[in-house]
Amino acid sequence: MAILNEASKRRAARGSRLRGWRVLCLFAWLLVVACVNFVPRQGWDPSAGPVVPHDSFPADCSLCHEGDDWHTLRADFVYDHGKETGVALEGAHERAGCLLCHNDRGPVQQFAARGCAGCHADPHLSRLGANCSDCHNERTWYPREAIAMHDTTRFPLVGAHAAAACFRCHPGAQVGNFAGTPAECSECHQDDFLRTANPNHTQVGFSQDCEQCHLPVSWHRARFDHVASFPLTFGHGGLACGDCHTTPNVFTGLSPDCATCHTDDFQATTDPAHAAAGFDPTCDDCHDTRTFERSSWPHPDGFALTFGHAGRRCSECHVGQVYSGTQSDCASCHLDDYQATTDPNHAGSGFPTDCQECHSTATWQGAVGEHPESFPLQNAHQRACTDCHVPGNYSGLDPSCVACHLVDWQGAANPSHSAFNLPQTCEQCHDDTTWGDGNWQHDFPINNGDHSGLDCFDCHDNPADRLQFSCINCHEHNQTDMADDHPLDEVPEYVWTTAACYACHPNGDD
Repeated sequence: MAILNEASKRRAARGSRLRGWRVLCLFAWLLVVACVNFVPRQGWDPSAGPVVPHDSFPADCSLCHEGDDWHTLRADFVYDHGKETGVALEGAHERAGCLLCHNDRGPVQQFAARGCAGCHADPHLSRLGANCSDCHNERTWYPREAIAMHDTTRFPLVGAHAAAACFRCHPGAQVGNFAGTPAECSECHQDDFLRTANPNHTQVGFSQDCEQCHLPVSWHRARFDHVASFPLTFGHGGLACGDCHTTPNVFTGLSPDCATCHTDDFQATTDPAHAAAGFDPTCDDCHDTRTFERSSWPHPDGFALTFGHAGRRCSECHVGQVYSGTQSDCASCHLDDYQATTDPNHAGSGFPTDCQECHSTATWQGAVGEHPESFPLQNAHQRACTDCHVPGNYSGLDPSCVACHLVDWQGAANPSHSAFNLPQTCEQCHDDTTWGDGNWQHDFPINNGDHSGLDCFDCHDNPADRLQFSCINCHEHNQTDMADDHPLDEVPEYVWTTAACYACHPNGDD
């Protein structure tokens, strides 16, 4: 029995030693595993990502790495990706770490062949197509030309809509879900519709189609299309609804008559006093919506308000707010002007007081009275009356030219009118457009050959009578030659006289 107990003790001791060795071996194994998991294998830090396959890399590690570890690249390391691989890295791709594309997932070519989807998960769940470059580029992931591209949808982004963040209308925008967003105004603006009190959209029963009145540029100052019978133009167009529709949220039954809103204006007007003068309170007879001042009341056709008459106040002609029975003759307003005029003196000359015979409403100066048809005032003759008429005397004036132009006639030197004894009827050579060279036409065309360019006195050499002319006075030394040129058997009528010369040679030619 004792032997058996001793044997049991020895077996228990061996089992205890065996369990200790097992624990020790397990600890050693755990230590090895820990070393494998936490100590970089050959200096590679697992936090840098998976190991890049180097099967095709050069055997000289120092071309890229520094001496003591595998994860530190040389400071002067430069790799021209475009030159070495034919694929240039641009934008954000240029700044990306090599391991983002080159890792132990497999050959990078098979992922590049898929385009953007090879590296980038589609946040839009294929709802916007596979061509990422339609909206994105390599420099930034933020979508470009989003507003212009949105214009191709059924809801172009205009005004305030263009400035709104995508998620304001697309709740799934953060996860790339833009599908199913409604385009109706009320889907986004229902709260605005319900809380609007001026006017109360719900109580009045307005449509929830906001764009009937509002613009996406500005929410306020709606552009409600007023009834055609009362268009809101100019001064009426900038008013709030409550300015005319004073009963809150009641927009029917309002009279379109001007007096509905403008009775106070009508009664307060004093120039002229509308109420005292018995004017009709239909304001649009005289006023329009552009401006309440300077009415456009149509004056009777018998006295049209044109030019100088048009810009005056009613009270300038209608004294004492009396608008009927006012005389329409000129002297009723302009008698003082008539009597004060001295150039010419209207009263002293007995001019009629009907001013419109000479004056117009365009300008008071420069009267255009009708001159007698026997002497029309045209061109240079359109002068002040006193240039021809002695002040106060406008009848019996001699209409002959010399009555005004005798000094001009006497001073004319080329030719000398007095020396030639030319007639004093100036209109034979001159007109009233310009006094310059006269347009007198010679009775016969002695203006060719040797006769061209002669002075008047070369032919008209008789001081006693300049109208007479002579041919033989110039040709007196040629009488023999002329006789030889005119043999009597050929020119039997030849005579050495001026009259005979001109009879055969009226234009001076041979």
